[in-house]
Amino acid sequence: MDIIIKDLCKSYGENKILRNLNAVIEKGRITCLMGPSGEGKTTLLNILMGFEKADSGSTENIPHNKAAVFQENRLCESFSAFTNIKIANDSLSDETIKAHLEQVGLGDAAGQKVCTLSGGQKRRVALVRAVLAEKDILFLDEPFKGLDEDTKTAVTEYLLQNTADTTVVMVTHDIDEASSLGAKVMYLKDGQIL
Repeated sequence: MDIIIKDLCKSYGENKILRNLNAVIEKGRITCLMGPSGEGKTTLLNILMGFEKADSGSTENIPHNKAAVFQENRLCESFSAFTNIKIANDSLSDETIKAHLEQVGLGDAAGQKVCTLSGGQKRRVALVRAVLAEKDILFLDEPFKGLDEDTKTAVTEYLLQNTADTTVVMVTHDIDEASSLGAKVMYLKDGQIL
């Protein structure tokens, strides 16, 4: 079922972030939230993920099984790239994890401790971990942050191949990212979807 957002309001003190926001997030496709910084994109994501409560309004039909890539990678730095993915879904075969790391250009880094990886490599580990988690919906907060253009192209292809029929909600500032994913774009401004 589509996710229905009705009259969602959220303030921090006097600062009204979301103002009677209404939207439909379609099941089984990628939706990109866009808009200027500070307009509530991450706040909306956090409400949909259940990390924050709206002041009023409602959200309906949000699946229980969620996976996410946050603005920070939130990886276990002393564990290997491989282990970071395995602990998120221990039913995965070693071959599957290695194949997915290979797809995003990290085949040689599977056994490396995350603390030794570059920012872009860590970002890809976080993305693979979320993609391979057991989920019905995937939340991505600027997932391509820190990736060069060639890597971004490979990761875009990886996402398209591995999220078919999955509901994906993604925050981005880059319309080209949304276009390359064939995403539905929702533009957030003044606390509402335009």
